[in-house]
Amino acid sequence: MSTCRAIIAALAVVGLSCAEEQVPPAADLDARAMNVEGHRVAVLNGNAYVYDAESKKWEFFKKLYDLDFFEKNYVVEGERVFRRGDNGEKWEVGRTFRSDFEGVEKIQDLVGAKTRWTSFTAQSPRAKTVSEYVALRQRILKGRSDFLDNRVGPTTEEAHGGKTSLKTFSVASSEDMVCAKASLDTELLHFRKGDDFWFSAWYMAKGAAPFTFMDLESSWIEQYPGIRIMLTGSGLGFELKWGEKPKWKPEKKVEFPLGKWVHVVAHVKLSDGQDGVVELWQDGVKTVEGKGQTLPLPDAICNNLEVGISATNVESTLYVDDVEVSDKPLR
Repeated sequence: MSTCRAIIAALAVVGLSCAEEQVPPAADLDARAMNVEGHRVAVLNGNAYVYDAESKKWEFFKKLYDLDFFEKNYVVEGERVFRRGDNGEKWEVGRTFRSDFEGVEKIQDLVGAKTRWTSFTAQSPRAKTVSEYVALRQRILKGRSDFLDNRVGPTTEEAHGGKTSLKTFSVASSEDMVCAKASLDTELLHFRKGDDFWFSAWYMAKGAAPFTFMDLESSWIEQYPGIRIMLTGSGLGFELKWGEKPKWKPEKKVEFPLGKWVHVVAHVKLSDGQDGVVELWQDGVKTVEGKGQTLPLPDAICNNLEVGISATNVESTLYVDDVEVSDKPLR
C-alpha cells in the first residue's frame, strides 16, 4: 500500500496506520472527501479512509474516535450535562467559563475542582513525547518534581486585572519536534455544531510571540482537532486543525505588540459546513471576519480549551489574564 505509507506523514490531524477493514460504498466516501496534502481523505462512522490513486479504490486507515463516546463519557440530567470522572465523580460541563488567576500561588493550586482548570502541558526538548510530558505533569502536580525547562503557572510579575496572571514560558523546539508547548487546559466545556463560541482574554508577549494563543479542541478525536487563534504574517487569525486546514487572517497587517497587554476577543459559529463564522477583535478593533468550516465533524464536541503557548518554535514568554468563555457575545 504505497499510498498509505506516503500519506501517514502528511496527515497532521489523522495520524493513521494501514489496516484491513470493510470499506463503505465509494459514493458515501466521495461525498465526504477532503484534500489533505494532495491526497483524498474521508472520515465516516469514526473511521478514516484514503483514496489510492493507483488502484482507484478507497482504503481503510484507522479508527479516529468511538461513535458512542458521548454515552461512555457523559451523563445528561435534564438540561445539565456532566462529564464522568475516572473515580465515579461527575463534573458539570457547559458553555461558560471564567478565570482571573487570583488567589493561587502555584500550579498545584491552579489545576483542580475549584478553578476548573484540569491540566497543563509542558512539551519541550527535555519532555518531547506524550508519555514524557504526561509523566512530568503527574510528578509536578504531586509535588515530586519541578518543571524542566518549559513552565506554566500563576505569577505576580505581570497582571492585567488584580495582582496575578498566568505565565507560560517555552524554550525553542528542537529539530525533531513539530513544536513546543507551555499551556493550561480545561476539558469542562461543551460546544457543539450550531453553537456560538465567544472567547476573551488579555495577552502580553515578551521576547517573541508564540505561533498559537488559544485552541478549542475535541479531545474525543485523535490528535485533538479544532479551531485555534494563531499569529500569521499579517496578525492574529484563525486556523481549523483538520483536513485542508482553512485559515483566516487580517486583510491588512495588524501588529501584535510585544511588552504590552493586548485584548483579544474571538467569536466562532461552529459548523462542519461552509456556513461557519469567524470574527476577531484586537483591542476593540475588528481585524478578522470570514466564513467557512469551523468544526471538524458534525458530531464533534469541542470540550477542551487550551490557553497560553499552545505551539511555538522559538523561545517565548506569554502572560494570560482575565480569560472568559461564553455562548453569548463578550463585547
